[in-house]
Amino acid sequence: MSLLRQQPVAVQINRESCLVLQLSRQGQHFVVEHFSQQHHSSLSQQGLKKDGIVSALEYSATHYQKVPLGADRQVEEQLLQKLPPQLKTHAGISYDYLTHDGDTEAEAVIGQRSALENLLTLLAPLDMPVQVVEPVYQSVVRATNAVLPYLWPSDTIFNDPMTWVIVELRQPQSILLYCRNGVFQRLEYVNSSNLIPFLLSSQFLTEDSWLMSFGDKAMQSSLVRQLAEQPQLRHLVLSTAPFFSNNVAPIAAALDNEMALLGLALRGFSQWHR
Repeated sequence: MSLLRQQPVAVQINRESCLVLQLSRQGQHFVVEHFSQQHHSSLSQQGLKKDGIVSALEYSATHYQKVPLGADRQVEEQLLQKLPPQLKTHAGISYDYLTHDGDTEAEAVIGQRSALENLLTLLAPLDMPVQVVEPVYQSVVRATNAVLPYLWPSDTIFNDPMTWVIVELRQPQSILLYCRNGVFQRLEYVNSSNLIPFLLSSQFLTEDSWLMSFGDKAMQSSLVRQLAEQPQLRHLVLSTAPFFSNNVAPIAAALDNEMALLGLALRGFSQWHR
């Protein structure tokens, strides 16, 4: 679905609150039209330009997989046969998939219907159509692609393919998003207490790979400090601040770590979405 020429309202649901962001474009720059943190029980459209809502389902509520295509190119039956354990325990699911001409696989996303219905209930007070609900990993990858031009070191050598791992730092588990040429491939959960040993022992980072991280600030500081002693790991701290440098300082600072929220807000400014 294209949202071009619109200004979607991005809403990222956290445990206790909702982050709301609406952008506009002025030339080559994005300007924050509205940013607020609101409680679930008092979600309001005050200050927003009435348009469609874009939101995301959390990692635990969705599953991504690639499904082999048979001669008949039917996807649904194979997809339902290979449900992951966390989704088999739920009564209902929603799913969507994408096929490309000439490909032997389809990209499929499966979500818990109960999580989707709960999200729609939380968004109802905004009294706007919900135009897009996507897996949160796609929001993070979209934002990463947007901020990277502002963050690459000046001596960066760009190769084909470019591979990187985006680490969302959380407790008790961090989430690793594997990307190739800016396109999401798969995700992995790692116990945060074992994250550094995992990164140092893993074989996924080749000489052409980058490690990028955002999330828990205390974990970020520790990661930066420990990786400074590991020159073989090329590490970038992801930040939205350079992307919003033309906005007022308090807003830029408040959004500095909000990768998923930025990715959702950018959903309306692209002709092609993954």
